Amino acid sequence: MNPNSRAFLQLPQGTESFYLEEALEHEETVQGLKKFFASWGYLPVQTPVFDFYDIYRPFFDHAAAEKIYRLVDREGDLLMLRSDATLFLAKQLGRLENSSLPLRVFYADTILRHQDAEDISRNEFYQIGAELIGEGGSFADLEALMLLAGCLQTAGLEDYRIHLGSREVFGAALPDTDDKQAAAAVSLRDAPALEDILSRAGCEKEKAGFLVQLFLYIGDSGGLEELAARGKARGYINCDLEKALDYLSLLWAQLEELGVSGLFRLDLSETASQGYYTGIVFQAYKEGIDSAFASGGRYDKLLARFGFDAPSVGFSLMLSKIENFLSGIHGPRQRSCESAGGKTFAEAFRGAEEKRKSGIPVVIKGNPA
Repeated sequence: MNPNSRAFLQLPQGTESFYLEEALEHEETVQGLKKFFASWGYLPVQTPVFDFYDIYRPFFDHAAAEKIYRLVDREGDLLMLRSDATLFLAKQLGRLENSSLPLRVFYADTILRHQDAEDISRNEFYQIGAELIGEGGSFADLEALMLLAGCLQTAGLEDYRIHLGSREVFGAALPDTDDKQAAAAVSLRDAPALEDILSRAGCEKEKAGFLVQLFLYIGDSGGLEELAARGKARGYINCDLEKALDYLSLLWAQLEELGVSGLFRLDLSETASQGYYTGIVFQAYKEGIDSAFASGGRYDKLLARFGFDAPSVGFSLMLSKIENFLSGIHGPRQRSCESAGGKTFAEAFRGAEEKRKSGIPVVIKGNPA
Protein backbone atom coordinates (compact mmCIF):
# COMPACT_ATOMS: atom_id res chain seq x y z
CA MET A 1 0.00 0.00 0.00
CA ASN A 2 1.20 3.51 -0.80
CA PRO A 3 2.51 5.10 2.46
CA ASN A 4 0.46 8.22 1.79
CA SER A 5 -2.70 6.12 1.33
CA ARG A 6 -1.96 4.28 4.58
CA ALA A 7 -1.83 7.59 6.47
CA PHE A 8 -5.26 8.59 5.15
CA LEU A 9 -6.80 5.24 6.10
CA GLN A 10 -5.40 5.00 9.63
CA LEU A 11 -7.50 5.92 12.66
CA PRO A 12 -6.25 7.00 16.09
CA GLN A 13 -5.54 4.02 18.35
CA GLY A 14 -8.59 2.88 20.29
CA THR A 15 -11.30 4.44 18.10
CA GLU A 16 -14.32 2.38 17.18
CA SER A 17 -16.01 2.09 13.80
CA PHE A 18 -18.43 -0.24 12.03
CA TYR A 19 -18.55 -1.19 8.37
CA LEU A 20 -21.17 -2.64 6.02
CA GLU A 21 -22.84 -5.78 7.44
CA GLU A 22 -21.18 -5.28 10.82
CA ALA A 23 -22.72 -1.81 10.96
CA LEU A 24 -26.10 -3.28 9.98
CA GLU A 25 -25.94 -5.86 12.78
CA HIS A 26 -24.88 -3.19 15.28
CA GLU A 27 -27.74 -0.90 14.24
CA GLU A 28 -30.31 -3.71 14.45
CA THR A 29 -29.11 -4.57 17.96
CA VAL A 30 -29.28 -0.94 19.06
CA GLN A 31 -32.76 -0.46 17.59
CA GLY A 32 -33.97 -3.66 19.24
CA LEU A 33 -32.72 -2.46 22.62
CA LYS A 34 -34.30 0.98 22.15
CA LYS A 35 -37.65 -0.68 21.46
CA PHE A 36 -37.17 -2.87 24.53
CA PHE A 37 -36.50 0.12 26.78
CA ALA A 38 -39.52 1.93 25.33
CA SER A 39 -41.69 -1.08 26.15
CA TRP A 40 -40.77 -0.59 29.82
CA GLY A 41 -41.77 3.08 29.69
CA TYR A 42 -38.23 4.49 29.39
CA LEU A 43 -37.70 7.65 27.36
CA PRO A 44 -34.55 8.44 25.35
CA VAL A 45 -32.06 11.07 26.48
CA GLN A 46 -28.82 12.28 24.95
CA THR A 47 -25.93 13.76 26.91
CA PRO A 48 -23.34 16.24 25.58
CA VAL A 49 -20.18 14.91 23.95
CA PHE A 50 -18.08 17.17 26.20
CA ASP A 51 -18.55 19.34 29.26
CA PHE A 52 -16.52 21.44 31.72
CA TYR A 53 -13.96 19.26 33.45
CA ASP A 54 -13.91 21.13 36.78
CA ILE A 55 -17.56 20.22 37.43
CA TYR A 56 -16.70 16.52 37.50
CA ARG A 57 -13.18 16.70 38.95
CA PRO A 58 -14.32 15.84 42.54
CA PHE A 59 -15.66 12.49 41.32
CA PHE A 60 -12.31 11.21 40.04
CA ASP A 61 -9.33 9.94 41.94
CA HIS A 62 -5.91 10.17 40.30
CA ALA A 63 -6.24 6.83 38.47
CA ALA A 64 -9.68 7.68 37.08
CA ALA A 65 -8.59 11.18 36.06
CA GLU A 66 -5.71 9.69 34.08
CA LYS A 67 -8.20 7.87 31.83
CA ILE A 68 -10.12 11.00 30.85
CA TYR A 69 -9.57 12.77 27.55
CA ARG A 70 -9.34 16.52 28.08
CA LEU A 71 -9.21 19.46 25.71
CA VAL A 72 -9.22 23.23 25.83
CA ASP A 73 -11.97 25.19 24.07
CA ARG A 74 -11.58 28.45 22.17
CA GLU A 75 -12.22 30.48 25.34
CA GLY A 76 -9.51 28.63 27.26
CA ASP A 77 -11.83 26.53 29.44
CA LEU A 78 -10.75 22.97 30.22
CA LEU A 79 -13.26 20.42 28.90
CA MET A 80 -13.56 16.66 29.16
CA LEU A 81 -14.94 14.21 26.64
CA ARG A 82 -17.82 12.06 27.85
CA SER A 83 -16.28 9.19 29.82
CA ASP A 84 -19.23 8.33 32.09
CA ALA A 85 -22.75 8.79 30.76
CA THR A 86 -24.25 8.60 34.26
CA LEU A 87 -22.29 11.63 35.47
CA PHE A 88 -23.18 13.71 32.42
CA LEU A 89 -26.81 12.65 32.77
CA ALA A 90 -26.85 13.54 36.47
CA LYS A 91 -25.89 17.11 35.65
CA GLN A 92 -28.62 17.38 33.00
CA LEU A 93 -31.25 16.06 35.40
CA GLY A 94 -30.41 18.91 37.79
CA ARG A 95 -32.64 21.08 35.62
CA LEU A 96 -35.75 19.04 36.39
CA GLU A 97 -38.41 19.60 39.02
CA ASN A 98 -39.50 16.99 41.56
CA SER A 99 -42.92 16.97 39.90
CA SER A 100 -41.29 15.16 36.98
CA LEU A 101 -40.50 12.11 39.13
CA PRO A 102 -40.28 9.22 38.84
CA LEU A 103 -38.39 9.45 35.57
CA ARG A 104 -37.25 6.53 33.44
CA VAL A 105 -34.64 7.30 30.79
CA PHE A 106 -32.25 5.41 28.53
CA TYR A 107 -29.29 6.45 26.42
CA ALA A 108 -27.23 4.98 23.58
CA ASP A 109 -24.01 6.88 22.94
CA THR A 110 -20.25 6.57 22.71
CA ILE A 111 -17.99 7.23 25.65
CA LEU A 112 -14.26 7.81 25.47
CA ARG A 113 -11.72 6.93 28.12
CA HIS A 114 -8.24 5.43 28.15
CA GLN A 115 -8.40 1.73 28.99
CA ASP A 116 -4.69 0.89 29.14
CA ALA A 117 -5.05 -1.65 31.93
CA GLU A 118 -7.97 -3.48 30.34
CA ASP A 119 -7.78 -3.20 26.57
CA ILE A 120 -5.28 -0.94 24.82
CA SER A 121 -7.11 -1.43 21.52
CA ARG A 122 -10.33 0.15 22.76
CA ASN A 123 -10.75 3.65 24.15
CA GLU A 124 -14.04 4.42 22.44
CA PHE A 125 -17.05 2.38 23.53
CA TYR A 126 -20.66 2.33 22.46
CA GLN A 127 -22.55 2.42 25.74
CA ILE A 128 -26.22 1.72 26.29
CA GLY A 129 -27.80 2.29 29.65
CA ALA A 130 -30.93 3.10 31.62
CA GLU A 131 -31.67 5.06 34.79
CA LEU A 132 -34.70 5.07 37.09
CA ILE A 133 -34.77 8.45 38.84
CA GLY A 134 -36.89 9.29 41.86
CA GLU A 135 -37.68 5.86 43.31
CA GLY A 136 -35.96 3.98 46.10
CA GLY A 137 -36.60 0.57 47.62
CA SER A 138 -36.70 -2.99 46.40
CA PHE A 139 -39.19 -2.44 43.55
CA ALA A 140 -36.84 0.02 41.85
CA ASP A 141 -33.73 -2.10 42.48
CA LEU A 142 -35.43 -5.21 41.12
CA GLU A 143 -36.65 -3.25 38.10
CA ALA A 144 -33.06 -2.30 37.31
CA LEU A 145 -31.87 -5.90 37.67
CA MET A 146 -34.68 -7.32 35.55
CA LEU A 147 -34.26 -4.54 32.99
CA LEU A 148 -30.60 -5.49 32.54
CA ALA A 149 -31.47 -9.19 32.26
CA GLY A 150 -34.19 -8.41 29.72
CA CYS A 151 -31.82 -6.15 27.81
CA LEU A 152 -29.27 -8.95 27.47
CA GLN A 153 -31.97 -11.41 26.43
CA THR A 154 -33.21 -8.95 23.81
CA ALA A 155 -29.69 -8.52 22.47
CA GLY A 156 -29.32 -12.30 22.21
CA LEU A 157 -26.57 -12.86 24.78
CA GLU A 158 -26.33 -16.25 26.46
CA ASP A 159 -24.32 -17.87 29.27
CA TYR A 160 -23.63 -14.80 31.38
CA ARG A 161 -23.98 -14.07 35.10
CA ILE A 162 -24.85 -10.87 36.94
CA HIS A 163 -22.94 -10.53 40.22
CA LEU A 164 -24.85 -8.60 42.86
CA GLY A 165 -23.18 -6.87 45.81
CA SER A 166 -23.82 -3.92 48.08
CA ARG A 167 -22.04 -0.72 49.07
CA GLU A 168 -24.21 -0.72 52.20
CA VAL A 169 -22.72 -4.06 53.23
CA PHE A 170 -19.25 -2.69 52.59
CA GLY A 171 -19.86 0.49 54.57
CA ALA A 172 -21.48 -1.29 57.51
CA ALA A 173 -18.85 -4.02 57.76
CA LEU A 174 -15.77 -1.82 57.32
CA PRO A 175 -16.65 1.61 58.79
CA ASP A 176 -13.24 2.28 60.33
CA THR A 177 -11.00 1.37 57.38
CA ASP A 178 -9.53 3.44 54.58
CA ASP A 179 -12.42 3.33 52.13
CA LYS A 180 -10.39 3.34 48.91
CA GLN A 181 -7.79 0.83 50.04
CA ALA A 182 -10.37 -1.51 51.52
CA ALA A 183 -12.59 -1.27 48.44
CA ALA A 184 -9.62 -2.08 46.20
CA ALA A 185 -8.67 -5.11 48.31
CA VAL A 186 -12.26 -6.39 48.35
CA SER A 187 -12.75 -5.83 44.64
CA LEU A 188 -9.51 -7.68 43.83
CA ARG A 189 -10.48 -10.44 46.30
CA ASP A 190 -7.08 -9.93 47.91
CA ALA A 191 -7.49 -11.67 51.27
CA PRO A 192 -4.01 -10.88 52.68
CA ALA A 193 -4.34 -7.17 51.80
CA LEU A 194 -7.79 -6.98 53.38
CA GLU A 195 -6.59 -8.78 56.53
CA ASP A 196 -3.72 -6.31 56.81
CA ILE A 197 -6.08 -3.32 56.41
CA LEU A 198 -8.40 -4.70 59.08
CA SER A 199 -5.50 -5.42 61.43
CA ARG A 200 -4.19 -1.86 61.10
CA ALA A 201 -7.72 -0.62 61.82
CA GLY A 202 -7.67 -2.49 65.14
CA CYS A 203 -9.91 -5.39 64.14
CA GLU A 204 -9.33 -8.58 66.14
CA LYS A 205 -7.96 -11.53 64.19
CA GLU A 206 -11.05 -13.77 64.41
CA LYS A 207 -13.43 -11.02 63.29
CA ALA A 208 -11.05 -10.04 60.48
CA GLY A 209 -11.06 -13.63 59.29
CA PHE A 210 -14.85 -13.67 59.25
CA LEU A 211 -15.06 -10.38 57.32
CA VAL A 212 -12.58 -11.66 54.74
CA GLN A 213 -14.70 -14.80 54.35
CA LEU A 214 -17.80 -12.63 54.00
CA PHE A 215 -16.36 -10.45 51.26
CA LEU A 216 -15.02 -13.44 49.33
CA TYR A 217 -18.47 -15.04 49.31
CA ILE A 218 -20.04 -15.84 45.93
CA GLY A 219 -23.22 -17.89 45.80
CA ASP A 220 -26.90 -17.83 46.56
CA SER A 221 -28.92 -16.45 49.44
CA GLY A 222 -28.90 -19.69 51.43
CA GLY A 223 -25.12 -19.79 51.77
CA LEU A 224 -24.94 -16.11 52.65
CA GLU A 225 -27.60 -16.49 55.34
CA GLU A 226 -25.68 -19.39 56.92
CA LEU A 227 -22.49 -17.34 56.91
CA ALA A 228 -24.29 -14.34 58.38
CA ALA A 229 -25.84 -16.48 61.12
CA ARG A 230 -22.38 -17.67 62.21
CA GLY A 231 -21.10 -14.10 62.24
CA LYS A 232 -24.08 -12.88 64.23
CA ALA A 233 -23.67 -15.63 66.82
CA ARG A 234 -20.07 -14.45 67.38
CA GLY A 235 -21.08 -10.80 67.62
CA TYR A 236 -19.36 -9.79 64.38
CA ILE A 237 -22.46 -8.38 62.69
CA ASN A 238 -23.89 -5.05 63.79
CA CYS A 239 -27.45 -3.87 63.13
CA ASP A 240 -26.57 -1.95 59.96
CA LEU A 241 -24.71 -4.91 58.47
CA GLU A 242 -27.53 -7.30 59.36
CA LYS A 243 -30.05 -5.00 57.69
CA ALA A 244 -27.94 -4.70 54.52
CA LEU A 245 -27.47 -8.48 54.29
CA ASP A 246 -31.19 -9.08 54.86
CA TYR A 247 -31.95 -6.71 52.00
CA LEU A 248 -29.83 -8.79 49.61
CA SER A 249 -31.72 -11.89 50.76
CA LEU A 250 -35.02 -10.11 50.09
CA LEU A 251 -33.93 -9.27 46.53
CA TRP A 252 -32.76 -12.85 45.99
CA ALA A 253 -36.12 -14.23 47.13
CA GLN A 254 -37.85 -12.08 44.52
CA LEU A 255 -35.42 -13.18 41.80
CA GLU A 256 -36.15 -16.79 42.75
CA GLU A 257 -39.89 -16.15 42.57
CA LEU A 258 -39.40 -14.69 39.09
CA GLY A 259 -37.47 -17.80 38.06
CA VAL A 260 -34.31 -15.90 37.09
CA SER A 261 -32.02 -16.43 40.10
CA GLY A 262 -29.87 -18.71 37.93
CA LEU A 263 -28.70 -15.62 36.05
CA PHE A 264 -27.42 -14.03 39.27
CA ARG A 265 -24.78 -14.55 41.93
CA LEU A 266 -24.53 -12.82 45.29
CA ASP A 267 -20.96 -11.53 45.30
CA LEU A 268 -19.90 -9.27 48.18
CA SER A 269 -16.60 -8.45 46.46
CA GLU A 270 -18.66 -6.27 44.12
CA THR A 271 -18.19 -2.77 45.52
CA ALA A 272 -18.34 -0.71 42.28
CA SER A 273 -15.47 1.20 40.71
CA GLN A 274 -17.26 4.54 41.08
CA GLY A 275 -17.44 6.07 44.53
CA TYR A 276 -20.89 7.58 44.06
CA TYR A 277 -22.77 4.29 44.55
CA THR A 278 -24.67 3.96 47.84
CA GLY A 279 -26.73 0.73 47.72
CA ILE A 280 -26.80 -2.35 45.55
CA VAL A 281 -24.06 -2.67 42.93
CA PHE A 282 -23.81 -5.23 40.17
CA GLN A 283 -21.68 -6.25 37.21
CA ALA A 284 -22.26 -8.75 34.41
CA TYR A 285 -19.62 -11.24 33.24
CA LYS A 286 -19.24 -13.82 30.52
CA GLU A 287 -16.51 -16.35 29.78
CA GLY A 288 -14.38 -15.06 26.94
CA ILE A 289 -14.76 -11.40 27.95
CA ASP A 290 -11.85 -10.24 30.09
CA SER A 291 -13.77 -7.81 32.29
CA ALA A 292 -17.32 -6.85 33.21
CA PHE A 293 -19.38 -5.80 30.20
CA ALA A 294 -22.21 -4.21 32.19
CA SER A 295 -22.29 -2.48 35.54
CA GLY A 296 -24.69 -0.48 37.66
CA GLY A 297 -26.23 0.11 41.02
CA ARG A 298 -27.96 2.58 43.29
CA TYR A 299 -26.63 6.12 43.67
CA ASP A 300 -28.99 8.03 45.96
CA LYS A 301 -26.67 10.98 46.70
CA LEU A 302 -25.20 11.71 43.28
CA LEU A 303 -27.93 13.95 41.86
CA ALA A 304 -27.95 16.09 45.00
CA ARG A 305 -24.43 17.21 44.11
CA PHE A 306 -25.94 18.76 40.98
CA GLY A 307 -28.81 20.43 42.84
CA PHE A 308 -31.45 17.74 42.35
CA ASP A 309 -31.86 15.41 45.33
CA ALA A 310 -33.50 12.18 44.19
CA PRO A 311 -32.85 8.44 44.73
CA SER A 312 -31.64 6.72 41.58
CA VAL A 313 -30.64 3.33 40.23
CA GLY A 314 -29.41 2.30 36.80
CA PHE A 315 -26.83 0.49 34.71
CA SER A 316 -24.71 0.77 31.58
CA LEU A 317 -23.78 -1.86 29.01
CA MET A 318 -20.64 -1.78 26.87
CA LEU A 319 -22.20 -3.08 23.68
CA SER A 320 -18.90 -3.48 21.82
CA LYS A 321 -17.72 -6.05 24.39
CA ILE A 322 -20.57 -8.46 23.68
CA GLU A 323 -21.43 -8.02 20.00
CA ASN A 324 -19.21 -10.93 18.89
CA PHE A 325 -21.15 -13.20 21.27
CA LEU A 326 -24.70 -12.33 20.24
CA SER A 327 -26.76 -15.22 18.93
CA GLY A 328 -28.32 -13.49 15.92
CA ILE A 329 -31.87 -13.27 17.25
CA HIS A 330 -32.80 -10.94 14.42
CA GLY A 331 -32.92 -13.94 12.11
CA PRO A 332 -31.00 -14.67 8.91
CA ARG A 333 -29.54 -11.56 7.35
CA GLN A 334 -30.04 -10.58 3.75
CA ARG A 335 -26.52 -10.79 2.39
CA SER A 336 -27.39 -9.62 -1.12
CA CYS A 337 -29.99 -7.49 -2.85
CA GLU A 338 -32.15 -8.20 -5.84
CA SER A 339 -31.91 -5.87 -8.78
CA ALA A 340 -34.43 -4.14 -10.99
CA GLY A 341 -33.75 -2.72 -14.43
CA GLY A 342 -35.57 -1.30 -17.41
CA LYS A 343 -35.24 0.66 -20.59
CA THR A 344 -35.64 3.88 -18.60
CA PHE A 345 -34.87 4.84 -15.02
CA ALA A 346 -38.58 5.36 -14.35
CA GLU A 347 -39.33 1.80 -15.45
CA ALA A 348 -36.51 0.42 -13.30
CA PHE A 349 -37.62 2.55 -10.33
CA ARG A 350 -41.22 1.31 -10.51
CA GLY A 351 -40.05 -2.30 -10.69
CA ALA A 352 -37.79 -1.82 -7.67
CA GLU A 353 -40.55 -0.16 -5.65
CA GLU A 354 -42.93 -3.03 -6.35
CA LYS A 355 -40.42 -5.55 -4.99
CA ARG A 356 -39.62 -3.36 -1.98
CA LYS A 357 -43.27 -3.52 -0.90
CA SER A 358 -42.59 -7.15 0.01
CA GLY A 359 -39.64 -6.16 2.17
CA ILE A 360 -37.03 -7.24 -0.37
CA PRO A 361 -33.89 -5.08 -0.63
CA VAL A 362 -33.57 -3.97 -4.25
CA VAL A 363 -30.92 -1.99 -6.10
CA ILE A 364 -31.61 -0.28 -9.39
CA LYS A 365 -29.56 -1.78 -12.18
CA GLY A 366 -27.83 0.87 -14.24
CA ASN A 367 -28.17 1.14 -18.00
CA PRO A 368 -24.77 0.30 -19.56
CA ALA A 369 -25.61 2.51 -22.50
